[in-house]
Amino acid sequence: MKRIIFLLILLVSPIFAQLEGNPENWCRNGAFPRESKNYSLGNVKAKKGERIYFYGDDENCPNGKNCRQKSYLIAGNEVIISRKFGEWACVWYQPKKGYETVGWISLKNLEFLNLDKSTDSLAGSWKFYDNEIQIKKSKNLNTFEVKGNAFWKGSANNVHVGELDGKAVWNSETLKYGEDDKDEFACKVTFNLVGNYLIVSDNMNCGGANVTFSGVYLKKLTR
Repeated sequence: MKRIIFLLILLVSPIFAQLEGNPENWCRNGAFPRESKNYSLGNVKAKKGERIYFYGDDENCPNGKNCRQKSYLIAGNEVIISRKFGEWACVWYQPKKGYETVGWISLKNLEFLNLDKSTDSLAGSWKFYDNEIQIKKSKNLNTFEVKGNAFWKGSANNVHVGELDGKAVWNSETLKYGEDDKDEFACKVTFNLVGNYLIVSDNMNCGGANVTFSGVYLKKLTR
């Protein structure tokens, strides 16, 4: 139970901060899907058997003392890269099983990969924890049908929900939902396809209190 509560705090709390006001050295799960417009995919460069450790974002980190974390990567591990801070990159590592790890990795240990910016892999069902998003092609080449559900679970069976149901337009780099809606409370979502990952960021107007679709989604396998 303690682990579940910790993960909810880790995932939700940073989202509410104004990203513009966050310290430059922050590299955290909740903020990761919303802090960059240009995500990259990379592989870890290391010698055989070498451990490439994550570094934290406390004061004076990642360059200061006691910043090294217990978590580490090895040669060939694939990571998503959001932004740089000096000689460091903020990365998200998603293992085949289990929870993600997010933190600073030295740029010298990363090899950036070339990405296909086509829409071939967009269609399908995507999942991030309890959130699910379905994307379907439409008759219009650059338009997709998007449906989704997001949840925030509080105490005492207090559950808030969010919903997506409409069209989204591909603009050569990202998929945009609600972009032309002029209502100040309109739900707006950006979908960024990075390799096999779908990075989703919204404006926190897509459901009840605390609900967000923001996250790094993986495609659900069809049987």
